[in-house]
Amino acid sequence: ECDSACALMVAGGARRLVGPRARLSLYPMGQKLVVKAYLNEMAIGPALFATIERRSSEGQLDPDTMLKAGLTTGPQSVDALTGSTVCKAVAKPDNCQGLPAANAQADAPAKL
Repeated sequence: ECDSACALMVAGGARRLVGPRARLSLYPMGQKLVVKAYLNEMAIGPALFATIERRSSEGQLDPDTMLKAGLTTGPQSVDALTGSTVCKAVAKPDNCQGLPAANAQADAPAKL
């Protein structure tokens, strides 16, 4: 669960994914023109801004609403970007480090 600023942080991603139980709270906001311009710059259609404006009191967005409004870029969980399976991809990300095999030899002798 996260408050209004989190929707803007999620909007800053190139691939925007959330977990299945994610909830973003929305509150009436100031600086509407700035927020609208930012969402437009991040290639998020007007549906999210309209959703935010319609909620004059606190409301929450669930993952389906986030996807329909264009806040998220797909229905996958955030695990698609951070889970261990990402290191099994054909184009393995640079930050993946494999674990040594159980029978691997140490480069240096063990220090006792």
